Amino acid sequence: MLPLTLLTALACNERPSDLREWRPGDHDHTENPGNNQVQVDPNDAGAPAPAGLEDVTIVAWQQNCTPCHGELGRGDGPRGPMLKATNLSDPAWQSARTDEQIAAAIKLGRGQMPSFSKLPDMTIAKLVKLVRMMNMARLEAQAAAAASGSAAPAVGAAPSSSGHTPNPKPSAPAPLPKSSGR
Repeated sequence: MLPLTLLTALACNERPSDLREWRPGDHDHTENPGNNQVQVDPNDAGAPAPAGLEDVTIVAWQQNCTPCHGELGRGDGPRGPMLKATNLSDPAWQSARTDEQIAAAIKLGRGQMPSFSKLPDMTIAKLVKLVRMMNMARLEAQAAAAASGSAAPAVGAAPSSSGHTPNPKPSAPAPLPKSSGR
């Protein structure tokens, strides 16, 4: 037992042959990579992102929006009724706003809603996508299409400059996916 312990202790204290002291130049690997450093292709973000929403969007929604708008955007979060938070799932509200108007409200704030200008533009764009997914008319159309076995019509997309989106009777939207905690 003692020889094994002694051998392990000596091996752990040995310096590997390929290990060298860190130098400040090693840190500058993105602009001027060294020969032994990992090369990262900025055009290749790795595996394609899964369809739907990314975890960062869900976390941004949960941290910034659910206190007032609630998990499903109905304005029923803990502070929602007191602040008269907008029901983002209301088809009439959805059809009356463009994606740009929703993004501006998130970024700049509106009424009692504070500005979330510190969120990256990409996150704001994904939050707009999430808000659009909450449209009860869209969800109803998807449920009807799924029941009939056909593809769902594009109900509840961003309204056109002159358009009005049809508004079938609303139904309860599905809950938001949980963050995977990565």
